[in-house]
Amino acid sequence: MSHANRRQLSEAQLPLYHAIAGLLRNEILTGKRLDGDRVPTIDQLTTEFGVARVTVRQAIAVLADEGLLSVQQGRGTFVTAPTAAPEKVRLESTWQQLLGMLEGNKPEALEIVESTATIPAVPADGSSTGSYRFMRRLHLQHGQPYCVLDIYLDRTTYLKSPDRFDTEMVIPNLRNVDGLSVRSMRQTFQIASADLKISRQLGINPNAPIGLVRRVVTDNHGHIIYLGVGRYRGDLVVFETEIEIPPAEK
Repeated sequence: MSHANRRQLSEAQLPLYHAIAGLLRNEILTGKRLDGDRVPTIDQLTTEFGVARVTVRQAIAVLADEGLLSVQQGRGTFVTAPTAAPEKVRLESTWQQLLGMLEGNKPEALEIVESTATIPAVPADGSSTGSYRFMRRLHLQHGQPYCVLDIYLDRTTYLKSPDRFDTEMVIPNLRNVDGLSVRSMRQTFQIASADLKISRQLGINPNAPIGLVRRVVTDNHGHIIYLGVGRYRGDLVVFETEIEIPPAEK
């Protein structure tokens, strides 16, 4: 086992079998182990990682459940890597690009609070309207969960189109609300780690990296009409922006 792998195992805050599964998963997804490759035996992996046989068996079982390994009685364990990589979720930097990214995605309600006056906002975001509808949703793309999103939607805005806001993506529908003028959207991005609840909802390991995205939409009066805090799978999210390079000074 490489020095880097030994260090990752020694520093892992997960059960050892999860950490070993993570190392093997990374080798498969990055192409170091290809579809059809035979994985070393239980004894070989036990020696390589310096752990008990039961730990290696648990790690293999995790990857078999994910469809990345196939355990074939009497033949061994083989890589069954997906033929196509999962589609990436791009965090766009313009309003129109964001609407395009959200098109066709489906939300699944996890929790709803009819009315709340408390939102996790800061003074720079704008002023509170005083009443919001809270919705926690699981967002899916092509049937795959990629984001758990907490939404605080101004209640007056929500009541103008409740059926659509309850069943469709919220941001694209903001432009369809009569009498609402959207002034700006502020987006921030941070790297975080998944807690137990989020990891289960996204189908990833606890403490796996996630992208924490915060979006705030304000109207022409500076009122916060939408605040969303999204937790995106770190293996699927891509933040891409174009940076203009000024001409060299002569």
